Amino acid sequence: MTDSPPIQRPPGTTASELRWAAGFAAVAVLLLSLPYLHGLSIRPEGAYYSGLLTNPDEHNVYLAYMKQVQEGRFFLIDPFTSEPQQGRVLNVFFLGLGLVARFTRLGLPVVYHMARVVSGWLLLMAIYCLAAQAISDLRARRLALALAAFASGLGWLFRPQPGQPHPIDYGPGLIMPEAITFLSLLLNPLFCFSMFLMVVILGFGAHAFQSGRLRSAVIAGLAALVLGNIHTYDVVPVGATLAIFLPYLWLRRIAGVRALGLAAVTLAIALPSLGYQVWLLRSGEVTLAIKTAETPVHSPLPLMLALGIGLPLAFGVLGVARAVRRAGPPGGVLLAIWLCIGLAAPYLPDVPFQRKLAQGVQIPAVLLTAFAIGPLLAALRGRAAAMVAALLVALTLPSSVLFVARALGDLRTNNRAYLANFMPPLYLRADQYDALKWLDERADYGDIVLCNSFIGSYAPSLAGTRVYLGHWAETLHFPQKLGVVAAFLNTEADDSAREAFARQEGISYVLRDRSVYDDMFALPAFDPDQSDWLVLGGSPGRASVYRVD
Repeated sequence: MTDSPPIQRPPGTTASELRWAAGFAAVAVLLLSLPYLHGLSIRPEGAYYSGLLTNPDEHNVYLAYMKQVQEGRFFLIDPFTSEPQQGRVLNVFFLGLGLVARFTRLGLPVVYHMARVVSGWLLLMAIYCLAAQAISDLRARRLALALAAFASGLGWLFRPQPGQPHPIDYGPGLIMPEAITFLSLLLNPLFCFSMFLMVVILGFGAHAFQSGRLRSAVIAGLAALVLGNIHTYDVVPVGATLAIFLPYLWLRRIAGVRALGLAAVTLAIALPSLGYQVWLLRSGEVTLAIKTAETPVHSPLPLMLALGIGLPLAFGVLGVARAVRRAGPPGGVLLAIWLCIGLAAPYLPDVPFQRKLAQGVQIPAVLLTAFAIGPLLAALRGRAAAMVAALLVALTLPSSVLFVARALGDLRTNNRAYLANFMPPLYLRADQYDALKWLDERADYGDIVLCNSFIGSYAPSLAGTRVYLGHWAETLHFPQKLGVVAAFLNTEADDSAREAFARQEGISYVLRDRSVYDDMFALPAFDPDQSDWLVLGGSPGRASVYRVD
């Protein structure tokens, strides 16, 4: 790293080099959009395609946040649970996406994928610029970018049995979108944008410490301010990385007292969003922090995480060894510290969101891989260097290819293999979609809909309502509410007890879906037409809406 203006291109790079990186990043993120086009092309006649590949319950949460902003809300609530809320949550990422949907009138899935493509491109470009700060060889930088875009670990070792849940949420940790950049680029715009901010914080923070430039410290602080608001967990590993990197620079006599002041500037800019999250937690508002405490997301075994990162971690260890040599460039040491923190943070004790702290850990691994391979590529000539780099990328591809193949298979089966694990379908039947659109025209977030969790996953983003039951983590007391809904639908239940429950819980509508996946799984035959306190609203069919009179 050198004392160069941070807004200009990274030192040691050329304009043509950055154009190549920009083109490669654009091709990569567009290539990863093809599976979604395939999902649209095989859509069953009359069905609604969610625009998702797998794990729709997570993405429906994000779409529900966007729906609230699209309909005029500024502060967000959790629409997947029926508990009273004051609506104090602000997330600027989904605020921005919701406003785009509101003013462009584009569908929420379209805006969501636009965000995935743009955020993914920004992430890859930020990774390349960070690589330029630590890696001198051009071919090694390009290798780092290719690995960041497509590499995965040994997730192909996971062999789910028939009916076993998808490995994203329930596997042994070999496949984790938080940790694997390829999966984030494929699936999640929030992960992409938050990792982009992580790279910006580390790159500009390190530059500020070494160059003494206030502007770099301010940029790092602004990125941390946004990151603390949209994905607060990620502040932990990047903050710890810079906190260790600064003393290292002092020991090397690269940074002086001014660096401490610049670190204070960065921290001061970032603090408001962190303080806001603490205030939300103490206020008792139904927030992600409270829900995570109730439904913790623990990290897999360390061996599973290491195997999930795979070959890039093995070569990354070699990069760490090279970076910590006294003569090594400071950028390499920054990456080494980040990798060590990223591997250790997910195992902090008494932390309910352990797994979240693994986010972005593959980035320093692939950069250190290129850092370690760089001297070899520099020694080789022409095709030999290209063949070594191509071979390394090819060895990291199997899990990525397998994941896409599995996702395409889930599209063909509409997630039926995961029915017993309450994974929502990827396609809705026409009558299910029509019932939700009927609600969208008449109900709002003041109304609570009682329905099964499969339809409840889609109701907040398609109908703009709250649901009593809809998400395994977003719905508070989800296991208990599953039993309550099952009892409500039981044909032997006392109808007066049903009515009393509905009025006590503030239920506005009952959406009766007589089968979730066509005729594969018929629900109990509770007949709302026999209840005089329910009035048929939506057009009758297998999915019908009843208003509580």
